[in-house]
Amino acid sequence: MEVSAFWRIEQLAREPEAIQATITYLAEKLGFLKRGEAVLICFRDHKENSIGHLMEQAVIRCGAVPVLWSEDHRWMNLLRLAFSNRVTTVIGLPLVVLGLCKLARFNRTPLYIRNVVTSGYPCMDWMIDGIKRSLDCESWGCFGPGTGAVVAGFSCGKSRGVHLRNDVYGIEILDPAGKTAEQGEIGEMILYPKAAPEIRCPLGENARLSLSACDCGSDEVRLLDLQPGRITNLELAGLGQVLHSWTSVLDCHIRKGAYGLELELVVFPGEKLPELPT
Repeated sequence: MEVSAFWRIEQLAREPEAIQATITYLAEKLGFLKRGEAVLICFRDHKENSIGHLMEQAVIRCGAVPVLWSEDHRWMNLLRLAFSNRVTTVIGLPLVVLGLCKLARFNRTPLYIRNVVTSGYPCMDWMIDGIKRSLDCESWGCFGPGTGAVVAGFSCGKSRGVHLRNDVYGIEILDPAGKTAEQGEIGEMILYPKAAPEIRCPLGENARLSLSACDCGSDEVRLLDLQPGRITNLELAGLGQVLHSWTSVLDCHIRKGAYGLELELVVFPGEKLPELPT
C-alpha cells in the first residue's frame, strides 16, 4: 500500500463530517443488531477515529451494548469476555475471530454468537466458512484498508462480494501492465476518494468489479474475489495460511531472520500439529 496516498485518504476520512457519515453508514449496515444485545468489539486500538472506536459508536447508535477488548489482550480474556457477557455479535479482524472460535472449541465453552462482522480484507473464504461452521452464525464483512477511519464498503451477507460505498469512494481495477482492466477481469485495486479523485492509493490486493445486481437487490458496484495481491514473500504467506487453517494452531508468527526461518506458534496441547518446515 502506498503510504503517502493512504495517509491523505485517511486524513480526509478523519474530518468531523466524514466521521459522522461513517458512523451513520456503519449503523445502517449493523441494522441486524437488537436493542440491548452485547456486541464484542475485538480490536486492540480503540482510540478516537480508529475502526474500533467507529464500530463502538455505531453499535451504541443501534441501541446495542459494546463490550471492548481494550485492556488485557490475552486470548483467554477474549474468551471470558465473550462468555461472561453472553455476547451475541462479534466484530473484529478475521484471524482474531477465528482464534476465538478455536479457543471456544478447545475449552468446550458454549458461545451464543449469532452474527460476526469481520473487518479487514482480504478475508479468505476458508476463514469465513470456518467461522460460520464453528459458531453456526451469519457473517458480514467491513471493507477498509488498515484499522483507521477509512471504511470503503460492506458485504450484505447474501453473497461473497462487497458493496462499495459509492457515494464516498471509487475503485479502479488495473491489469498487470498497469492499465484499466476489462470489465470482470481480476486486477489490483486502486482506491480513491470521490471528493479528491487525484489521490490514488494502490491497496496491494486484487479483486474484480461486478455491475450486476446482487441477490440482496442492491445495484451498487460490487467487489468480488478479493485476494492478496503483491505479497513480498509468497512462501511465508502460504505457510501462514496453512498453519492458521489448522484447529490446533491458535496463533503464529513467521519471519526470516539472520539464521533462517523463525517460527513461533501458540498451539493447543494434545492436538495434532501440521507438518512444520525444518
